[in-house]
Amino acid sequence: MKKSLLALVLLPFFATNVFSQLKFSDETKKYIEYSDSVIAFKNALLIDGTGNAAKSHQTVIIVNGKINWIGDDVNAIIPKVANTIDLNGKALMPGLVMLHEHMYISAPSMETRQYFVHQLPATFPRLYLAAGATTIRTAGNIEPYSDINLKKDIDAGKIPGPSIEATAPYMEGNQSPIQQMNRLDKPADAVSFVNYWADQGFTSFKGYMFIDKPTLRAAIEAAHKRKLKVTAHLCAVTYREAAEMGIDQLEHGFFASTDFVTDKKENQCPANADEVIANLNVESDSVKNLLQLLVDKKVIITSTLAVFEGFTTTQPAPTAELLNYFSPDSRDFYLKLFARIKSGKAPSDDDRAFVNNAKMEKLFYTMGGLLTVGTDPTGNGGTIAGFGNWRAIELLVESDGFTPLEAIKIATLNGAIALGFNKNIGTIETGKNADLLIIDGDPSKNISDIRKVQFVFKKGVGYNSRKLFESVKGKVGFN
Repeated sequence: MKKSLLALVLLPFFATNVFSQLKFSDETKKYIEYSDSVIAFKNALLIDGTGNAAKSHQTVIIVNGKINWIGDDVNAIIPKVANTIDLNGKALMPGLVMLHEHMYISAPSMETRQYFVHQLPATFPRLYLAAGATTIRTAGNIEPYSDINLKKDIDAGKIPGPSIEATAPYMEGNQSPIQQMNRLDKPADAVSFVNYWADQGFTSFKGYMFIDKPTLRAAIEAAHKRKLKVTAHLCAVTYREAAEMGIDQLEHGFFASTDFVTDKKENQCPANADEVIANLNVESDSVKNLLQLLVDKKVIITSTLAVFEGFTTTQPAPTAELLNYFSPDSRDFYLKLFARIKSGKAPSDDDRAFVNNAKMEKLFYTMGGLLTVGTDPTGNGGTIAGFGNWRAIELLVESDGFTPLEAIKIATLNGAIALGFNKNIGTIETGKNADLLIIDGDPSKNISDIRKVQFVFKKGVGYNSRKLFESVKGKVGFN
């Protein structure tokens, strides 16, 4: 305490406005509300991201983009140079760390059943930041140079957006029906692929559905030699097989697990995987044994409930607010597919699989596994950046049965741990980056209050959430 107080007393003598040295573009400046070197938030409801109960009447002081002091209002010594913001009981929590994000939207053809995606480099970065995602991992891409240049431009202040952990293009096998993905023929191709894209600045890799065991193993070994991580959306390879290879993470909870398909053929993607998950006894020894293996191997699981909810007959109707953000063509596509899914016979295999996956995610977490959360803005076209982030976190409470505080921890600290960034982000602690959200509500009690973001601070720079949202209305699908 004495050290922190001394630093605060000396602030008027050494604090300089580091933000004056940052070269934000005129466009980015439109959305910046706060860029002070020293900011004091007082009378905050502090939700620190650790899972601890929220604390009222708290002061948090940030200096040059870092958290400098945290404590009760009555003990705070606020420097005269500080811009003091009275939160009047509003929540202050860490920025979201979301681990299955993309810079594209679904554009499948309902006639040919081919699947395409469309890059959204203008709208999605703003939506992510506006919703409170201060750090994201892209978890695969279709346009790698667009993604890596987005990351660079955001870091340089040219455009507003979250900090991006950029995942390389998908590592896919020869059987893939997705024409926008590169197809790897053999293990040597995977090694060359990993080394090439790592040299371009990508810091993680993602295996996809039809990659085979030898090729995935080679990719994992090549990435690990460069101290980089591999995740995957699997199908032809089982979770157990990938865990034995040393994979770091697996996507989509347990929807993508083919471990329980009794007649599964090696290196082939079974057609009945969804049906098997739908009818699985999640309390069985076989399920618990797989989960224990994943825990023992320290394999991280990413929950992506929002995108899978879009295929259930029980999904809620889209709000008028959400629909206002789509371009006309994208809105029309989404609403047609939504109506088709809702008219299906209930409960469907997707409905039952959704329930069983939620139970498995919670059991994995209870057994000691590291669970993270992401959006995956694909699926039926209605899960988009920003709104999808919020829904993915809400569903951790509504479907998995986590408490709001546990869901917030999963969406902040757990994501930071998975990325290896927890010394700098993920919680509100002294010395960490000032990645903070001001929320006009209490998401520690009502998780849907997470939608009431007013300001998003990224490394101490405060962005106006409403202005960011307004800037992309009616444009999601165009760019």
